[in-house]
Amino acid sequence: MNRGEDSDLVVLTHARQGLSQHSFLRVLIERFWRPAGLAVALHQGLAPPPPGRRALLHVDLTRVPPPYLALAADFQFCLNGRAADISKRAVSRNLVTREDDYDGPVIVKTDRNHAGRPERALALATAGRWARLRERLCARLPPAWSGRLRDDRYLLFERREQVPGWIWRQPALVVERLLTERHGELYAINRWFFLGQCDLVATSLSHSPVISGGAQRRLPPHSEVPAALRQRRRELGLDYGKLDFVMIDGRAELLDANRTPASADVWTERCLDYCRRLAPGIDGFLGA
Repeated sequence: MNRGEDSDLVVLTHARQGLSQHSFLRVLIERFWRPAGLAVALHQGLAPPPPGRRALLHVDLTRVPPPYLALAADFQFCLNGRAADISKRAVSRNLVTREDDYDGPVIVKTDRNHAGRPERALALATAGRWARLRERLCARLPPAWSGRLRDDRYLLFERREQVPGWIWRQPALVVERLLTERHGELYAINRWFFLGQCDLVATSLSHSPVISGGAQRRLPPHSEVPAALRQRRRELGLDYGKLDFVMIDGRAELLDANRTPASADVWTERCLDYCRRLAPGIDGFLGA
């Protein structure tokens, strides 16, 4: 690509983040798009980006800072340019307040995505020595003092009234109904990956109601997504990303939204297959 020639796609990343090696997007770029002849430019920060009509906003923060939204708006088309907020308060329709009549099982989470770790890392990157010492001290304090969940792990309670008072007073935390999908004796979570019109659903099974990457079993990927969940994706402005959901009485309940999906094992054959299925989704966008 000659200097000044338009890129097919400009990927906009945060000045202090760039594009992680564990990002699904990096796999898409390096293993599928560039080998197919697609000219992809990676742009980090708020300086004038490379020329191009189409962009993808890839800022790994729960709420995208306004300057990055403005940068995305300068392009004629920008994937995820409208997905400004994926906090639990913006995404979930099952949040519980202290005054609610509901008194069933609940789960306590952070309002921010990924336990707010990207925001903490960004703050520490620009903080001084005393701020870093304060962060280490805060990590050792009891949760009721620090206002954080121990080791960033969710808390489960059988009833809403069992939730400690300090949790209700923490704006960084949310309380949500504990919604579980069962496959026999196992719990299930569905992860819907999508890019444009291409998508897949990866279902993981576990003995624990809180399912992490270490699932006991994984079902074969499929593309059966309820219409209501597709509509929710449109409402959130997500062109590329992942939605976690469970099926309750035939109804999809959204648990989490992620516009920068990543995995520690993203270069394994399983994740490469996911990316292979998603890669053609860029075509419809480039033809716009």
